[in-house]
This record gives sequence, structure tokens and C-alpha cells, in this order.
Amino acid sequence: MKEIEHRINYDLKAFNTLRISSIADDIYLPKTMDEIKLLLANLDNPVIVGCGSNILFSSSGVKRPVIVTKHLDKVTVNPPVIEAQAGVSTVKLSNMAFELRLTGFEFLSGLPATLGGAVAMNAGANAQAISDYFICATLYDTKEDKIIELNREEMEFSYRTSLLKKNPGRYVLLSAKFELMEADSYVAIKQMMDDIVEKRKKTQPGLKEPNIGCAFKNPVNKDGQTVSAGKLIDEVGLKGHLEGGAMVYFNHANFIINFNEATSMDYINLMREMQRLVFDRFDIMLEPEVIYIGSDKKETELWNTLINAKNN
Repeated sequence: MKEIEHRINYDLKAFNTLRISSIADDIYLPKTMDEIKLLLANLDNPVIVGCGSNILFSSSGVKRPVIVTKHLDKVTVNPPVIEAQAGVSTVKLSNMAFELRLTGFEFLSGLPATLGGAVAMNAGANAQAISDYFICATLYDTKEDKIIELNREEMEFSYRTSLLKKNPGRYVLLSAKFELMEADSYVAIKQMMDDIVEKRKKTQPGLKEPNIGCAFKNPVNKDGQTVSAGKLIDEVGLKGHLEGGAMVYFNHANFIINFNEATSMDYINLMREMQRLVFDRFDIMLEPEVIYIGSDKKETELWNTLINAKNN
């Protein structure tokens, strides 16, 4: 695998939107589908990273090999169908759809993610989700060491999850195909995109305030209604609360920003406090939307208490 770009003891700070420093033993940056297939066939339990917008890397470093998909950014268009590789940015997809006068990807405007992560977590906003327009995906099955194609039903999409997220490490998205809708004009698409970007600017931190998106999924209460995790966290008085260098964002309490050289332990401890106070007040157990990657024993134990709290 000498021809594949490879770096050792490399800081992942540039590959996560929280901008936490985390030294990876090995990272690989494939430029073609053949290269990533070769890596997946030969590496043991690799971490797949796009822009790292929902990944919390351990400050203690990452021992597992890391594959960065940013060079896998080819898009094929046959309107109203768009097929894109895993490393394509969601902003690029949104803009491309607009240029083709296709509606359906407006909600991706301003979303700091790549297609691989967006499909895995079934990214959504404004009552839309990426699964709404999904046709099929090409995946690599690491357990069977083969490439498979799955349709929408087989992907097991639901709120903020999919087959990929339900089986961490087994399936890796290589590319996905979507069918959007033709719009009557560019104006309505552009207006929706502008409204979404403006709303995000008013309520969510930008990348100048390092963060990794929503800390928790919006929960369902005892009446079966989806409630805002941010509103619950706000109501227990945690806006602006600090844990080391990590802070609950003032404008939206479901975001944690890297306020001052935060460590992964700062982030985990703050999430545990948010979860505990919301449960004590509302009897609702928040479920993390963030993925933790690391092997530090103490951090892993604390993270497991966070993600398994609902079952305890």
C-alpha cells in the first residue's frame, strides 16, 4: 500500500470540527475507490473520517488506523438523480442541487459534514432528512470483506441513525445515490437555503467557535412527543456552563464549544452533567449524538456510562 498517502503520529486537529488535538498512530488519505477498498480489505477496524463533525477524538490519541475520505469527492449527475462519493461535502451537494434547479438538499446548506457521515447518521433539519431522497448506497462490508449495494429499506433509516450507525465498524459507505425533485424556479430553492443558513447563524455556533454539532439527540417524552434536547438543557440552567475548556453554547444549549483548549475528558464530563441534570429534572435520559473514538481506559468507562445510561 506504498502508493496510498500515509502519515504516522499525525495530529487529527485538522480533521475534527471541535479542533481537539489527538495524535493518530496512522492515517491514510485514499484518492480513489480502489485505494479505499484496498485499505478496508487490509486494515483492522479502521476509523472512517470525513470532516469529523460528529466525532470526539480522545486527547490521549487514537491507536486504530484512521482513513480520511476528503479526496473521495466525485459526483455524477443525471438529473434529477445525483450520485456522490463518501467524501463529498454536504455544502457542495446542496449548491450543486441548486445549480441543477433540484429541490430536496436545501437543508444541507451550512452543514459541516461529508456525505458518509450524513448518511450514517441520517442527517436532517427543517423536517427533512437525507433518507427522504435516498435510492441506494454502495458499501464495503468489513465482516464479509466484500462490496454490497443496499436500497433505502435495507439501510434501516430512522431518526439520526442507519444500518451503518447501528453496526459500528462493519459497514463503510463508498457512495450513495439520490433522486431529488425538479423545482419550478431557482428562487424558492435559494430562499430556503438562505433561510436555513441564517437560522443556523442565529442559533448555532459556526466553525470559528469549534464544536461537533448537537451533543444529544432530541428525545421522545412519555407522551410520545419529540422534545428539544437544547430546550431541556437550557431549562436546567446550563447555558454558558464550563467544564475545563468546554462550554455549553449560549445561543443553543445542545452545542458544546471548545472554549479554551478543551480536552476530550472536559467534553465527556460536561455531557454527563447535562444528561444527569436533565434526567433529575424531567425524568428524560438524553442519548448522545456524538461518537467517541479512543482507547483511554478511564475515558472509555465514562463514555460507556453516558451511552448506556438509558439501559441502566
